[in-house]
Amino acid sequence: MELFLLNIYNEICMKYVYIVNRFNLKDRSNRIIERLDRYSKEFSRDYEIVVNDNVDQAKVSLDRFKDGNNVITAIGGDGSLNLLLNDIVGTNNILSLIPIGTGNDFYRACNEMFTDGVYETDIIRINDRYFINVSCFGIDADIANDDNFIHNRLIPESMRYNAGVVYYFLTYKPRKLKIECNDEVYCDKYTTVVVANSRYYGGGYKVSPYSDIQDGKMEVYIVNSLNKIAMAKIILSMKDAGHLNNPALKHFTTTKAVISADKPFKANIDGESLYSDRFELELIPKGIRFEYNKEFVSKIIG
Repeated sequence: MELFLLNIYNEICMKYVYIVNRFNLKDRSNRIIERLDRYSKEFSRDYEIVVNDNVDQAKVSLDRFKDGNNVITAIGGDGSLNLLLNDIVGTNNILSLIPIGTGNDFYRACNEMFTDGVYETDIIRINDRYFINVSCFGIDADIANDDNFIHNRLIPESMRYNAGVVYYFLTYKPRKLKIECNDEVYCDKYTTVVVANSRYYGGGYKVSPYSDIQDGKMEVYIVNSLNKIAMAKIILSMKDAGHLNNPALKHFTTTKAVISADKPFKANIDGESLYSDRFELELIPKGIRFEYNKEFVSKIIG
């Protein structure tokens, strides 16, 4: 009944606002704008297409929608979704996504979890930011934060994360982290730590196959320090969730966690980089409303 009422409210009251950032989409911008215009009319939507040429313009243009009741749509990947989430969290607006980014991991999980509609979904606060998909610390964060691979147009999109995996597999040294969670403290050198609200990261690595972004909990995965051969095996096994059977992995669920170190280290949230010596994480139940409409998205991305 709750989902039904949300859908009725959406159909009657909502305006669709599409955020088109030319500085990200580049030569794809005009094609996306044409399709948004054509199919929004076909779907009988009240809509507005907001086109931004730079980051400063994007920040200003969104301000006029924050007090409204709109479906505001990020057009891009997980990073674009994360930036929009942080702009509209705490407002009455609904978050949505047209997935045309590098990984599109959050939308990949949506295809498994949702049918068309509006859902009250959990989000996770990390210090003064929020994320909806996955955060990682360790080798995963180093890979995801390295633009030499993740946004390198000379490497096919499907291979960028894998290229980073190969490089950091050869060069990475596990770092000492302190993890506080569920009244337990873990302090050691770790290959990676992942805190998941959803299921995928890295362009299709199924790191948390049983995550449900409406269940009021987050999944934590800790991988011990490993030699190179063992590290390669566990990384490769993540494609089909084989890492869950690896004895080097600790897994638990929680609503709060603290991850810290003696000096600042990298984290990555939904494709966006963070840097600190202490990350406090807390799950926010039903922290945002998210609209999923597979038919409309399919029309736009072709």
